[in-house]
Amino acid sequence: MEWNPTTGFEIDAFLDKTFAPVDGFGTVGQTILNDRSDTFVIRLGLRNYGSAIVPNVPPLAQKKSIIPDNHLSLTVKHVVFFQRLPQQFATDTDSWSGSAMFQIKAELRFPDTLTQETSLAGQHLETATHSGLSYAEDNGLSITGRNLTENAYELNWSLPKSHWTKTEAAAFAEAARKALSIIFAQTIWAAKWNVTRGALQIYSVRKRKNIERLSHEFRPLIDLDFDGPKQRAFNKSAFIDLLKFFIKADSHADIAWRIFYQIADAARREDWHSRALALSITLEGALRTLDNHPFKDGDATWRRKESMLEFQKRYFTEKWTPACETALKTHTRLRHKNAHPDWLATPNGALSKDEMKKTIKDLTFLSRFYGYMILGLAGVKGCEPLFPVVTFNDGA
Repeated sequence: MEWNPTTGFEIDAFLDKTFAPVDGFGTVGQTILNDRSDTFVIRLGLRNYGSAIVPNVPPLAQKKSIIPDNHLSLTVKHVVFFQRLPQQFATDTDSWSGSAMFQIKAELRFPDTLTQETSLAGQHLETATHSGLSYAEDNGLSITGRNLTENAYELNWSLPKSHWTKTEAAAFAEAARKALSIIFAQTIWAAKWNVTRGALQIYSVRKRKNIERLSHEFRPLIDLDFDGPKQRAFNKSAFIDLLKFFIKADSHADIAWRIFYQIADAARREDWHSRALALSITLEGALRTLDNHPFKDGDATWRRKESMLEFQKRYFTEKWTPACETALKTHTRLRHKNAHPDWLATPNGALSKDEMKKTIKDLTFLSRFYGYMILGLAGVKGCEPLFPVVTFNDGA
């Protein structure tokens, strides 16, 4: 097995039996459709190190051979390593501990100050302070975080066993990735993480990924004061709430992450029509999923307005009525206008300057509304319906 940060792990091995998950010649001319249920796990024994698993390997990852044989050859993006320490090095603690390194596009801003002391041969060299994240609870939960570089962020944590399971401890890094992505509007990636559970150490390593930073009109959470103290304090409280929400991983967590995934997908579209349409339909997708009411041709029993009223009742307060009504109107306006585009730049066309301004304002409002939906699903209480005022450089 060889590691390349840009391509992943190259695995070549001889097996005791033939290995041919997909008949590369018998399926010529056919479309092969696989989902996660079709994937398999590869278990590896590593000389002088322990063991490893390769999760969620798709059948098509196996390189084709003329005839099925016992040669395993594939490139994978993710491998999890397991190493059991000698008993004399094992520690029996009341907590699960771990750390992670995340790929980021821009520095993550939190309100706390971290102090770093540097010494050499017992002699103090310097003291440096950095903005970062520091959080602790009386039950033993502790989290610290800091920017390593402009494109790398490190988190360290300790979870009390009395409140968290070992499965939840292993889910910490992925939950943190999702929370950080939503708060900072970046498609952050967990390049590597490790967890210590007594004598067992678990390491996860993934190939590098291109990280995107969403433009302002697609940021799901409001800029309270342009990266000032209020915003940084909000970042910390929202991170803790979303982190716990994603660690628990209930069905609402899946919906919340899907909302952000759809925002990011809309942001990367090439043209404004596609962006607006993709962002607008996210509202109906989220509400239908929460209502467990999938679309069926000819079924007109589901109503957006009634669904939104139920969402407001469950997750918001009465003060959110104007914002919820505006979200429905914005959804309808963006969807209808961009499901039937005219591609005209004339005074009444969708690409005219006035119409583009309206579209950008609508995108900005709806993206922020989705951010509040995510916080509502996460159980965050007391959110105020604050939305940015969009201005343009021509003074309009």
